[in-house]
Amino acid sequence: MDNQLNITVPILVEMFTQVADAMSYIASKKIVHGDLGCRNVLVFQMDPSETKNNSVKITDFGLARWIDHPESNENELDIPIRYCAPEILRNNRHSNYSEKSDVYSMGVLIWEALSNSEIPYSSVADDNEVRRMKLNNNKLTKPRSCDDKLWNLMKNCWHNNPSDRPTFEQIKERLSNMKVSDNRDLRSSVSFHELPVHYEYELDVDIAMHNLLNGQFGRTYEAEWISREERSIVLIVMEEEPSEYEALFYTNFNRHDHILHTFGFVGNNRGLILLLQERAPYGNLQVLLRNGHYQPSQFVLITIFLQIMEAMIYVISKGIVHGNLCCANVLVFQMDPSQPTKNLVKLANFGLAHKNDPSFVDDRRLPIPVRYCALEILRSAGQSNYSELSDVYSMGVLMWEACSKGKVPYESSITNSEVRQRKLNDEKLPEPFMCDPQIWSIMKECWLNEPTIRYNFQEMKERFSNISSGSIQIYKYELNVNVKQKRSLNGNNGKFYEADWIPKKDPPIILIVMDEETAEQEASFYMKFSSHPHIVHTFGFVKNDLQLIMLLQERAPYGDLQTLLQAGTFQPSGKVLVTIFLQIIEAMIYIASQDTVHGDLRCMNVLVFEMDSSDPTKNLVKLTNFSMACPI
Repeated sequence: MDNQLNITVPILVEMFTQVADAMSYIASKKIVHGDLGCRNVLVFQMDPSETKNNSVKITDFGLARWIDHPESNENELDIPIRYCAPEILRNNRHSNYSEKSDVYSMGVLIWEALSNSEIPYSSVADDNEVRRMKLNNNKLTKPRSCDDKLWNLMKNCWHNNPSDRPTFEQIKERLSNMKVSDNRDLRSSVSFHELPVHYEYELDVDIAMHNLLNGQFGRTYEAEWISREERSIVLIVMEEEPSEYEALFYTNFNRHDHILHTFGFVGNNRGLILLLQERAPYGNLQVLLRNGHYQPSQFVLITIFLQIMEAMIYVISKGIVHGNLCCANVLVFQMDPSQPTKNLVKLANFGLAHKNDPSFVDDRRLPIPVRYCALEILRSAGQSNYSELSDVYSMGVLMWEACSKGKVPYESSITNSEVRQRKLNDEKLPEPFMCDPQIWSIMKECWLNEPTIRYNFQEMKERFSNISSGSIQIYKYELNVNVKQKRSLNGNNGKFYEADWIPKKDPPIILIVMDEETAEQEASFYMKFSSHPHIVHTFGFVKNDLQLIMLLQERAPYGDLQTLLQAGTFQPSGKVLVTIFLQIIEAMIYIASQDTVHGDLRCMNVLVFEMDSSDPTKNLVKLTNFSMACPI
């Protein structure tokens, strides 16, 4: 959920009662819902002060079926493995669907709601493994601080024999008569750091507090030493006391070259929790990348990644995970876009730090960095599954963000709920524009669904350390080394130039200088579709001293079809036109198979490589111009 509400247990029981009432009605109509879960319960009214003033309704009948009418395509229907009854998993026959199979799912729905929306069997990534566990009678465990009456109801819903399960009418009656208190322990299961009575520094004695800055870790102020000469500093006004793990880093574990140095807490008579830290002269990496003030080369990015990995190896050695790895939490102290040795970054913000133990349950109501966190964190609703390997997943997203010039992960989705669903549906981030294949390969392996087969930070560091500057393959060609630029041509997309190979050879080529705003999308489509015989072939990017985005393509000796037809230079017969149309259609079938729309089909965007007005076999055309293309 984007806005976490403190829904009390009595209110949840009222909601369960309403769901059971709706399901009793559905069962009376000889219908099975087939997909009961919290995601399919819509909230219409919320009133934390009055239990009866809450209203929910069931939705999504996409898997519903009539009990008396078997589905003709029942083997093709999806099965919600984590929620459905074991008899359906054993044999997906129509006869196994009943009111009692929905009752089993009702028990899972109650468990899910009382577990703060944790996905059932959240520690297991593979649905097939969940299937095996359920068929071996492995049940869900009792939610933390769950009322015994609710737990007994859940267990009744999960009887292996469907006939032993209650009906929805019986569930409704039990819930209506159930008296429960809101006894869930919403406090953190970890201890909190008690701020020391004696502070190492005092405001207005040792430290002067100045103007407010833009800080992402709380309200951040310029500060100045009064009592001594030291490095530049800032004061952070913390909204609440730091947790045990956060405080450990601020006081004990921050003496590392690539972790932001914290001097300590500052005593004051303003009732503030003040934290004194060194100041990064260039701010955070995310802002620098987004505003274009820092455009590091791929090899400089590798240096930055290695520094972050060194910091994380140290963090993990202390039994802690960071929990919020992203470019916004990387502060830049030295930067040079082309010289790797002249760059220095430090990891900051341990506000979401956790114990390095995936089985440890943390009941703190902390925000979840949905766009960056691992799938196992999403499945547990942020309560467990934190480990070095979940931070490795986030490191992959951080690298994607850095290689994408600070772009927001899953930027087309506004809400966290939508991002969460996309990630749980196994949607991965796309390859960044002009990203070295070696870096992209490592990123993808950070995002493997099963945590145990991801790298650890030490292994990732070794992989990156073995990448040499000479092996980085963004540019296959270099201007005035492999390719010579010649006179300008008339082009419809970007600036086109005649070009020659060095040394001269076939096939003929052209250079395209691309517009920065559209280059990423257009070039990615050119590269993606380049292998098709009826799509213009793109050789790759060309390195140049002007830092222009140059693309090298084969040259069509006859130009575009529109110009040839208008000038009368090409007067194809009907049969030749059919051949040309078939070639374009073949190209479009391929493009459509890649879930892409061309968006600008016209004769101007058809290049002619061979032409004969009367012989269909002596004609060859290729599709070009992907400036309007988009994924479906």
